[in-house]
Amino acid sequence: MDKWFNNNNFTKILALAISLLLWAMVHSNDVTPTPTTTASVEPRVIDNITIEPYGIDSSKYVLTSVDATEVEMQVRGQRSVLTSVFTDEYKVRLDLSNVGPGTSTLPLSHVVPNGVEFVKMEPSTVTVTVEELGTNTFDVSIVPTGEPAAGYLAGDPVVTPAEPVKVTLPESQLAAVGKVEGTIDIEGATDTVSEKRVRLKAFDLDGNEIEGAVIEPESVAVEVPITEQFTKVPFKVHYTGRLPDGLTLSQVEPNVNEVTLYGSQELLAGVENYNGVTLDLSQISEAGTHTVNVDLTPPSGFEKIEPSSVQLEVTVALSDEVQDTEKVIRDVPIVVKEPGGSLEASVTRPRDGLKDITISGPSNMLDNIDATDLELIADASDLAEGSHEVTLQVNAPDYVTVKNSSADLTIEVQVKDTSTETTAPPTEPDAGSGEEEENSGTTNGEDKEEESDPSQEGNGDPGDSGEDTDAANPAP
Repeated sequence: MDKWFNNNNFTKILALAISLLLWAMVHSNDVTPTPTTTASVEPRVIDNITIEPYGIDSSKYVLTSVDATEVEMQVRGQRSVLTSVFTDEYKVRLDLSNVGPGTSTLPLSHVVPNGVEFVKMEPSTVTVTVEELGTNTFDVSIVPTGEPAAGYLAGDPVVTPAEPVKVTLPESQLAAVGKVEGTIDIEGATDTVSEKRVRLKAFDLDGNEIEGAVIEPESVAVEVPITEQFTKVPFKVHYTGRLPDGLTLSQVEPNVNEVTLYGSQELLAGVENYNGVTLDLSQISEAGTHTVNVDLTPPSGFEKIEPSSVQLEVTVALSDEVQDTEKVIRDVPIVVKEPGGSLEASVTRPRDGLKDITISGPSNMLDNIDATDLELIADASDLAEGSHEVTLQVNAPDYVTVKNSSADLTIEVQVKDTSTETTAPPTEPDAGSGEEEENSGTTNGEDKEEESDPSQEGNGDPGDSGEDTDAANPAP
């Protein structure tokens, strides 16, 4: 053994063997193991994949119907890949680039994620209908919704731009368009309501909104004026009190000729004039021109009046310096003061219950006098049943003189007891009934008159003739 170790060749061979063994041990970890198994491929079904149309010339055509909107797709792939893919990565597309108006059956194309193999889909084709688009112009109507605040009125909406708009729809739907409309809310408004963008909608003849209508422009600017409700009415100056003896009212000039009343539409519709301007003549003690301010009060129910006062320029002259003129006021209605109870009175002469009255006074003052400034009262309060002659009492402004004579102011009044009247039974009248009824209604040669018109009845008081002459002109 010692002999071998002392041999140089043996020692070299042993060293080489140990070196090879060590090298093999160091490089043994670099060897890649050979796989022993293969990954499995699985099928999968993807439901409710939406069909995506594309390619249609939207300026000319519109897809109006398609017989399917979703498909079911079958795919396969490794489980690890299938479970890592989201459903929306599966695409189904419908190419409409070469389709014109009409009905066509077209194939569907698909897109699947990397690592997934497409198997099939159901359906693989769809039937579509494409229509040609048409365009018409329509005027815009704006409908205010709600009501403005009490006492305010909404005006007509102002649209900008103030021109028709274009509506584009399939030809089959275009003829059904009845209007293009927008709405604006004015609830509780007290000032002008403005909206820069009011969206427009198309509606059919039955008022139903048409979905899918393309409106150009799609919105407009709208302004709705909101104003207080008012009316302008004329007024007359009424008078109370008396001037001192020796003075005569020569002229009265107001600084305005009408006033503005604010209130509800119902009140405004029934007012024709304002009777709240009253001049107290007892305030004036000497001749000359005087400026008198009269405060105005809105009539009952009205919100306000403008102006709140009027200025009267009152000219008073010495009585012997004023030259009177005459004027005839025609068709002044006669007011009957009823006897009361079961008795009713009516004017039988003049038959129409109207009377012409001649007055005199300063010419400037007579210019504005009419029938509403005079009151004719027939006092039948103490009369018994039958026909009576009654002298009219005339209430007129203090600055005028009534020129009619007492005889000319005498009229005839018929008083009858309504409690004795009976209603004839609803039977056929005999031949003589009409004549008997007519004859029974004659008194002193006069034909029986019909009942007086309600406008001729009243409760005038003769004692009111001195101071206040407004009784014939009640405030609105």
